[in-house]
Amino acid sequence: MRRRIGRKVVAFAAAMMLGAVLSACTADAGTPGTRFVIGQLNAITTDPVTISLVGLQPGLDVTVAATVAKAGQHWRSRAIYPVPPSGAVDLGAARPSLAPYPAADASGLLWSLEGPPQTQAQLEHLWAGGDIDIELMASEGGHVVATTKIHRPGLAGFATVTPVFAGDVIRNAMGKPMGGTAYDLRIGTFYRPAALETGRKPAVVLIDGDDGGSSAPFIAGQLALAGFPTFVLPAFGPEGQIPGSSALSVESFDAGLSWLRSQPNIDPQRIFTFGSWRASPLALWLASNEPQRIYGAIGASGATALLCTSESGTAIITHDGVGVPCEDPGRTIADMSLIRLDRIPGPVLLACGETDETLGNACSWLGAGVSVRGSRPGDEFIRAPGAGHEITVPPMLPIGLAGLDPKTAQATESARVAFWSGVVLMLQAATE
Repeated sequence: MRRRIGRKVVAFAAAMMLGAVLSACTADAGTPGTRFVIGQLNAITTDPVTISLVGLQPGLDVTVAATVAKAGQHWRSRAIYPVPPSGAVDLGAARPSLAPYPAADASGLLWSLEGPPQTQAQLEHLWAGGDIDIELMASEGGHVVATTKIHRPGLAGFATVTPVFAGDVIRNAMGKPMGGTAYDLRIGTFYRPAALETGRKPAVVLIDGDDGGSSAPFIAGQLALAGFPTFVLPAFGPEGQIPGSSALSVESFDAGLSWLRSQPNIDPQRIFTFGSWRASPLALWLASNEPQRIYGAIGASGATALLCTSESGTAIITHDGVGVPCEDPGRTIADMSLIRLDRIPGPVLLACGETDETLGNACSWLGAGVSVRGSRPGDEFIRAPGAGHEITVPPMLPIGLAGLDPKTAQATESARVAFWSGVVLMLQAATE
């Protein structure tokens, strides 16, 4: 199925929050009768939210501001709306007269928050690791008329995170504990959903590029929130090495996959690989070369050929210490050998932003992959009009949007909702 994104996907909320209760929050302070009405499903930091104001004075403009203050840092966003005769403004239906997004957006104030420069560790700590309190304030005529607070639990509380070492893999295979320096090599990290207790679930091998909001704490955390176990395999060498210091090895992937398949409550016949940007072709290549053990694949914003890391032919993945043949990134798509996506037995999800600022031909790569794959039941191919590069970041997070114009930022956020809707629904369809 090919899909072009024109609106936010309601299925994302349905898939992620079945049985949740819509709650209303009233103002904490301000003008009597004027208040915020907040709708949240489960209230997790990546969950949908709706924001409305009632009891406003018609004919004036209302300024709505959002602020997050944490760890001595402040993130802020602000939008201005004309107040209609009804005195009510629904941010999901009203077009702002001034905002960091051009069209009506129920949660625009959340994903458009801007703050100080952050390291990767700071981003993960703030937006994935802990809870967030968002202060909302509405002003008319220079006077504060309503305030309220939205509490958003972070992703970290929904998974048990366990480092996996070489010794763990050998112990699984040999049935006895092993020791020694060689066995202390960390090969990956396992995110086990906190709610995973009974039955068997599809699982994911995430090829982690450790980049922005597409790093493991965000993607694996979001997958765990949805109930799917995830093994995180660093894209470039063992965890702790300098990124890019060595290529991913087939042996590391095989070891991690074997360990994952042996874990309780996991369906070993329903394992998916997942990669974004530079890790996307790795996830697709590994799935196409392991059809007996990998069921499906998810890739976004990247090539559908195994590209070398440079024109000199440096391999991106090794097997038995030898670089796997790769394609010259300087050649055109038509001149390259594409990854054999037709070998993947289960469903494939590919996604791209049509205005990707990092990989300008991302959607051409998607089209090339579709030509190899053909039409299969359960596949989904998302071309997001107007969206930029960072579409694998979970929704509602103000990450990877800085520097984009308001129209592109809003289209990218819509693409994130569509992408994660597709991911969750595909994994749910593979559940026993």
